[in-house]
Amino acid sequence: MVRIKNRYIAVQIVPYTPTETLRLNDHSLAKILLQNVQKYHGVYGLGMIEQGFRVKYINDRTKIAIIRCLHRGQRFVSSILPLITLIGDVRAKFRTLYIGATIIQCNKFIVSHQKQFLDRAMGQMTSAKERQDLFKRVMEFDMDR
Repeated sequence: MVRIKNRYIAVQIVPYTPTETLRLNDHSLAKILLQNVQKYHGVYGLGMIEQGFRVKYINDRTKIAIIRCLHRGQRFVSSILPLITLIGDVRAKFRTLYIGATIIQCNKFIVSHQKQFLDRAMGQMTSAKERQDLFKRVMEFDMDR
């Protein structure tokens, strides 16, 4: 029996103009990524990643997403991420944060990344209520899908 190896890619979506939310869901982001893989790598690249490809997590507020793909197609996905400049109707770019073999390690990295972001942002907040609201929004990590 052969074990199927997955790779999890944590990416941050950075819009060129500051926006509150991107209004993206996992299906639309997956469609954009698959279209770009086909555009740059052709049918061969699409066939390599299509089987195990899925967007596992996306957060509109923190603009972080986790993409799952098979080990053999990870290079196809990671090579097109810097080339994408339009996500839906928003001009944005992808910043690859972490590539890991398990979703648990990817989750740990995202939590530590969000804690570093909170440390920087908390210094700029004045009231305790603003700090508490920011903490709730940033540290939500729902992986029910």
